[in-house]
Amino acid sequence: MDTPTRTTRQAAEAATRVETARAPAASGGERALSMELKVYTWKVLIAVGVFGLVFLVWRVADALLLVFAGVLFAILLQRVADLVRHYTHLSQGWALAAVLLLLTAMLVGGGYLLGHSVVSQFDQLRQQINGAVDQLPPPIRDQIAEQGRDATSWINRLRTVASSVIFFLGDAVVVIFTAIYLAASPGVYRRGVVLLVPPRGHERAREVLDVMGDSLWKWLIGQIAAMVIVGTLTTVGLLLLGIPSAAALGFLAGLLEFVPLLGPVLAAVPGILIAFSQSPQEAIWVGLLYLAIQQTEGNLITPLMQKRVVDLPPVITIGAIAAGGLLFGILGMFLATPLAIVALVLVNMLYIEDKLGEGRHFPSEDAGKSA
Repeated sequence: MDTPTRTTRQAAEAATRVETARAPAASGGERALSMELKVYTWKVLIAVGVFGLVFLVWRVADALLLVFAGVLFAILLQRVADLVRHYTHLSQGWALAAVLLLLTAMLVGGGYLLGHSVVSQFDQLRQQINGAVDQLPPPIRDQIAEQGRDATSWINRLRTVASSVIFFLGDAVVVIFTAIYLAASPGVYRRGVVLLVPPRGHERAREVLDVMGDSLWKWLIGQIAAMVIVGTLTTVGLLLLGIPSAAALGFLAGLLEFVPLLGPVLAAVPGILIAFSQSPQEAIWVGLLYLAIQQTEGNLITPLMQKRVVDLPPVITIGAIAAGGLLFGILGMFLATPLAIVALVLVNMLYIEDKLGEGRHFPSEDAGKSA
C-alpha cells in the first residue's frame, strides 16, 4: 500500500512542479502580448490623431492663411516701426501708430487719385465703347443690345461682384487687426508659441522663430524694392505716352506687384481702359508697356533684388505658387512664396541641422559669402 501511495504522491508533486514551471512562462507571454497590444493601440490612436489634425487644418485652411497673412503684415509693421523708433526715439506704441497713419494716408491718397481719374475718364470711355459697338455687324450689335436689356443677368452679376467684395473686405479686416495686435505685443504671442514646445527645446524654438522672422523680412524687402521699381517704371512710361493719371496708375501697379501672377494683369486693366478712352492705338501701346515691364520685372528686377535675400530655387517657387493656387485659390497663390520660405527654414534647422547634423543651407547666406 505504501508503494502505490508514494508513487501517487510523487506523480502529484511532479505535476505541481510542471504547472508551477509553466505559470511564469504563461505569465511572461501574456505580459508580452499585452505590451504589444498597448503599442499597437497607441500607434492606431496616433495615426487617427494625425489624420484628424490634417482634416481639421484642411477645413480651417482659409482662416489659417488669413492669420499667416496677418503675421506677414505684422512683421512689416514691426520692422518699420523699429526704424521709426530708432530715428525719432518714440515709444513702440507711438511708432506703430505713426506707421499705420502713414500707410493709411498712402492708400487713401492713391485710391482717391485713381478713383478720380477713372471717374473723369468714364464718360469718354463710354463714348468710345459705344462707337466701337456701333461699328460691329448688325447681328452682333443686336445681340449685345439684347443682353444689355436683360436686367436679371445684370442683377446676378452685380450680386456676385458685391458678395466677392464683401468677403474680400471681411478678410482684409481680419488680416489688418491680426497684424496690429501681433505688432503691438509680439512678445506675448512669441512666448505662447515657445510654450508649445517641451522645456528642453525652448531655446531652439526661439532661434527658429528668429531666423524665420528675419527670412520673411528679407523677402519683404525684396518685394517692396521690386514694387517701387515697377511703380516708377509704370509712371514714367505712362507719362511718356501721355496717359492721364500716370502717377495713380503707377501706384496701383506697384501695389499689385505684391500679388504673384495675377497682380500685373489686374494692374494693367485700368491703364488700358483709360488709354482706350483716348484711342485704340493708345490702348495697344499701353498694353505693350505693361507687358514689357512685367517681363523686365520677372527676368531682371526680381532676381537682382533677391540676390542678397532669401531666394528660393525657381522650380520650388513655381511649384509652390501652382500648388497654393490649386489647393487654396487666390489666397494660396498670394502666400505661396512666404510659406515656401517658412518650409525652407524648418527643413534646414529642424532636419538638416538637428537630425542630420549638417550645416544649414540658405541661398541668401551663400550669396553673401560669394559676394
